[in-house]
Amino acid sequence: MKKIITFTMSLKQSQFEVERLVTEASKLGVEVNRVLYRELSFDLNDNNSKVFVRGEEVTEENTLGMWFRVAGTKSGKYTEGRNLAIRTLGEKVFCCNRRGYLEWARMGKIAQHGLFLENEIPIVPTNIFYTKDQVLANDWVYPVIAKHEKGYQGKSVRKFENRRELEKWVKKVNEKNIGMFLWQKCLPTRWDIRVIVLDGKAIGGMKRSAVGEEFRSNFSLGGAVEVYNLSDKEKLLAEKVARVCGLDYCGVDIMKDELGNDYILEVNRQCQFQGFEKSTGINVAKAVVEMFLKKNNK
Repeated sequence: MKKIITFTMSLKQSQFEVERLVTEASKLGVEVNRVLYRELSFDLNDNNSKVFVRGEEVTEENTLGMWFRVAGTKSGKYTEGRNLAIRTLGEKVFCCNRRGYLEWARMGKIAQHGLFLENEIPIVPTNIFYTKDQVLANDWVYPVIAKHEKGYQGKSVRKFENRRELEKWVKKVNEKNIGMFLWQKCLPTRWDIRVIVLDGKAIGGMKRSAVGEEFRSNFSLGGAVEVYNLSDKEKLLAEKVARVCGLDYCGVDIMKDELGNDYILEVNRQCQFQGFEKSTGINVAKAVVEMFLKKNNK
């Protein structure tokens, strides 16, 4: 039986998503093998390079495809391993988000913003600086948002209500890290839209709203979630982001200003979907399995 191989750094990482994939795949007669990145190995040579998982070769005869979750380490060894597996297997085995991974090994927010601008995808007005003096010399209109380019789930996002707050934070941060932050205009809306795009199509939208004193709307930070009926314009915008980034599966975050204009905050190519399934009733896990089956029937 062909199987889907899903990679994580640990057994706790993406536990909900992997367990949902296992459940829905079993209903369709498909096996899902959850493995750790460290269980990868390679035999590389000029004529017949091979990829192994737990000592078993990955082939088109035994594998429906590969689904990768976050592979982040300081050394980047698993990111390189993921991409080496994708390159070695070529077109023989479907690797979800293949083009996106190979073109952007680590697709941080700064790289995303450059790509969005290049493709006329609207972004929130953004500054990037490399010294503390540059930050402090800017003529800010408060409040101001600062977010780390490799941040996730809203954990690195900071909001400064006035110059005193900004100066206090800037004085504490190591200057060598200043260039890792995006400085953005703070939009007055306290909600955004998460759109999941799967195999080129926006399958639904979730509205995430900040609760209480918390200004961030992320579900993982206690944000309230509810189904959101996407307009055709919003669907097309999210689908364009996925297409430009070369992604078969991703979450696209859209925020609106007070006039209703759309801005892309970021794209997440390994997005979680617990809040999305809960709020929309859309079976994301089943749709992912069906995508793998479809790719194998072409």
